[in-house]
Amino acid sequence: MAQASHHHEIEPPGELVVPKWIYTTGIALIIVGLVAFAAGLFSNPERAWRGYVIGFWFAFSLGLSGPFFVATQYLSRAGWSVSIRRIPESFGAFLYPAVILGIIGLLGIDYLFGWLNPDVFDPNSDVFDPIVLEKELVLHRTGIWLATLASTIVLAGLHFFMRKNSLAQDEDGDPQRTITNTWLSAGFVIAFVLGVSFMSWYWLMTYDPHWYSTMLSVYAFAGLFQTGLAVMAILLIYMLRHDTLGEAAGMQHLHDVGKLVFAFTVFNAYIAFSQFLLLWYAQIPETIKYYADRTAEGWGLFLLILPFVKFIIPFLLLLPQDSKKNKRNVLLYMCVLLIAAQLFELWIWVMPYWYGMGGLMAPMVPIFELPIALGFVGLFVVVVAKALSSAPLVPLKDPYLNESIPHSHDHLIYPNGKPGDSDS
Repeated sequence: MAQASHHHEIEPPGELVVPKWIYTTGIALIIVGLVAFAAGLFSNPERAWRGYVIGFWFAFSLGLSGPFFVATQYLSRAGWSVSIRRIPESFGAFLYPAVILGIIGLLGIDYLFGWLNPDVFDPNSDVFDPIVLEKELVLHRTGIWLATLASTIVLAGLHFFMRKNSLAQDEDGDPQRTITNTWLSAGFVIAFVLGVSFMSWYWLMTYDPHWYSTMLSVYAFAGLFQTGLAVMAILLIYMLRHDTLGEAAGMQHLHDVGKLVFAFTVFNAYIAFSQFLLLWYAQIPETIKYYADRTAEGWGLFLLILPFVKFIIPFLLLLPQDSKKNKRNVLLYMCVLLIAAQLFELWIWVMPYWYGMGGLMAPMVPIFELPIALGFVGLFVVVVAKALSSAPLVPLKDPYLNESIPHSHDHLIYPNGKPGDSDS
């Protein structure tokens, strides 16, 4: 195993001082979200809870994306990312409040899922639904509670031990902790696959139990990881501009992360189109309903906008190598676009279904949904900022750190300057 002593005389990382306006903005968004949610509960609880789902899934996805990235690096024994590992590692801090937020979300499931009405399963009832009856093995209250609680608790617990080992290694430099985290990473990836699958089925697909997709869980993962990489790139740009990582990270790291953002932009489009192709090559009528609903009652325009903001625009602008190195701030702007596009897509996923209320509702101005979702964004910002500032920014005693340090020598690898330079 490579040893940290192999690298020598580099500028040490600095201390991250989070500006007060970051916390102030985050807390303000939380307050706005709470007020909007409370107002929605009194005036339109169905929309309030749908806004809650949009915000919860968005922030929960970001919380999962970081530890998942870290787990893949441990499992592949990747060294290039060691010096920037604390950025995605900090995302996992949101998994702890996500357990409580998931429980709160479960309190509103009667407003979200019409199949929780017992009469739907009664052949003698006016609202009897034979399709729902065929799915009664999974469409029940116990299933969604179990999937939500098990997923959030197990994933938060595994991240807790991975993070604990990572920070402890900063003190004792024990390489055995890397091996331990590799095993924990294997468990995390398994729990991640199962958790994202079951939770996406319940929280994103079952608003209309007449529709299903065999691609949805992969589609949910694609958006989850694409958005997480975008947030990771933004934070890395910020840290490089403020020189908080010293010589432990540099242009090559940003370029690598930029390439991942670009790659998963393509992957997300591929999965989205694969789900769309189910309409033809699988000949399954149930898959058509998703697109039939989203081309009716005014939803078609929003569905057409989606591929432009999630694929076509970022693909074309990130295609040049310089863009992935954030020349002219292209990577920064595209990451902001992808983050906003993910919220937009979740709105399209969640809002068209109003099961049991007389049909599909036309799009409405998201006066409840958007501020509620922004409340979750504010909480994520506060939690991650606290996690980043409470631990060393670079794991200096990680045995693979020496494989990451050479990537920071910008003048040897990329002579075009660091992101944010005036001539870039």
